[in-house]
Amino acid sequence: MSILTKLNDKKDKEYKKFQERICHTKYKILGIKIPILRKYANELLKNYNYHDLLSQIKSNSYEEVMLEGIIIGKCQTSYEEKLHLITNFLPKIDNWAVCDIFCSELKFVKDNLANFNIFLKVTSQNPKEYYQRFYFVMLLNYYVNNEYITDVLNSTLNVKSNYYYVKMAVSWLLSVCLVHDFPKTINFLNKHKNEIDKWTFNKALQKALESLQISPKNKEVIKTMKIK
Repeated sequence: MSILTKLNDKKDKEYKKFQERICHTKYKILGIKIPILRKYANELLKNYNYHDLLSQIKSNSYEEVMLEGIIIGKCQTSYEEKLHLITNFLPKIDNWAVCDIFCSELKFVKDNLANFNIFLKVTSQNPKEYYQRFYFVMLLNYYVNNEYITDVLNSTLNVKSNYYYVKMAVSWLLSVCLVHDFPKTINFLNKHKNEIDKWTFNKALQKALESLQISPKNKEVIKTMKIK
């Protein structure tokens, strides 16, 4: 089995051009849509052990890295093994797309919120761009709920990173919090506006205004909050 050969058969030249415009990565882009990669990952996992698959996948292309992340998310294994696989994968992430798709595939976290939160807090100590984005995207995917929202909001305070894709993740997270619990999040933003990066704060408001899940009445409140 040659995974790269199979991937090359699934290439789309036009999609490759599109991906090259929106995704900056050190990896070669073949041009394969995410649903096709997910379907291929499912086929592989039906026929092969995930250990064997991961040992065969190289990091020669964006799609191979993406496929590895999808397989890690989908494979059936122990919680401890998942953490091991995630830890080994994180250094390979060098773009927002792989980061965000990888996060969306880690659905096992839903059943392990408390334990995984400990792992996330350790991960958040790494200042590298995509460790930081991974942290905030995981929060917005799995922890914006009544139990964790206070901790999630506090995680956005005094973020030191100047990386664009980290700041975007924080603003996205805050906008999701506004959707989930508008009063709590608005009170938090009013209280802590000087502790959140100005650009990130205003971008969160912009994202919230673009949301179809926030009422016109609440959007009028948001419009008054922009930092000039």
